[in-house]
Amino acid sequence: MQLQRSTHLKGIAVSTAGVIAISPDSLLIRLIGADVWTLSLWRGLLLALTLTVVQLLRHRAGIVACYVGMGRRGLLAGVLSGIGTICFVSAITYTTVANVLILLGATPLVTALMGRAFLGESVPARTWVAIGGALAGIAITVGGAVAGPQPGDLFACGVVLCMAGYFTVVRSAGDVDMTPCIVISGFVAALLALPFARSGDLIATQIPYLVLLCVVVIPLSFSLLTLGPRYLPAQEVALICLLEAVLGPYLVWFVVGEHPGTAALVGGGIVLLVLTVHSLSGLRADKESS
Repeated sequence: MQLQRSTHLKGIAVSTAGVIAISPDSLLIRLIGADVWTLSLWRGLLLALTLTVVQLLRHRAGIVACYVGMGRRGLLAGVLSGIGTICFVSAITYTTVANVLILLGATPLVTALMGRAFLGESVPARTWVAIGGALAGIAITVGGAVAGPQPGDLFACGVVLCMAGYFTVVRSAGDVDMTPCIVISGFVAALLALPFARSGDLIATQIPYLVLLCVVVIPLSFSLLTLGPRYLPAQEVALICLLEAVLGPYLVWFVVGEHPGTAALVGGGIVLLVLTVHSLSGLRADKESS
């Protein structure tokens, strides 16, 4: 139906916009240069405070009702996202970036399985093919840099489970506004990072990049990606999120001059092609069913 196609298109647009918004993340982290725990503390705290202000401006006296309306789903989604953030920080600390990338590539697959198990959503064949193609692209991207099993790999697996769970919970909420759960996520991440952070080490040149990342980039991207599952199956949103692994290194290359390497360019091109074909085939399927 035309309505279904319009909703699908809106989901693709919102989710893609969220990934584009988050793509400067790697670049800004590089420019900030703070230790991962200090960055996680301020990332979570400023994210929570920024979106609290936004929610107050949007809902004013109805702000409490907005949080109550999410119910237990909102609390669960917020906790999952907050723990996922800390798992990501731990993963990049205790294992290689290549290991993290290849493991995170499994997020759409795990999300699809959760969607089938908990929401009863069927996964079209084109999505299974796209998940496999995207994994192949990421495998080419990291090339031979994948190391053997390391302790940090468990944290990367934790990220996969948390993010898959997050997208599934948000998807299960239907039309309920789940963006306030990002505030919960920020406070959870900040509290978990607080014992290990060294905020006194921050210097003046780091502050503008920190503010840009935590007050603009992260709140905007997280809000858009939380809206995505309202219009798209959770596994499709997770699949689109793999674009960040493509766009992030390109931005670092353009701004800092750090060439990602031929394998990364080829693998990134494959991921981009797979996601484009998947989205177009999904829209065509909607049109044919109308």
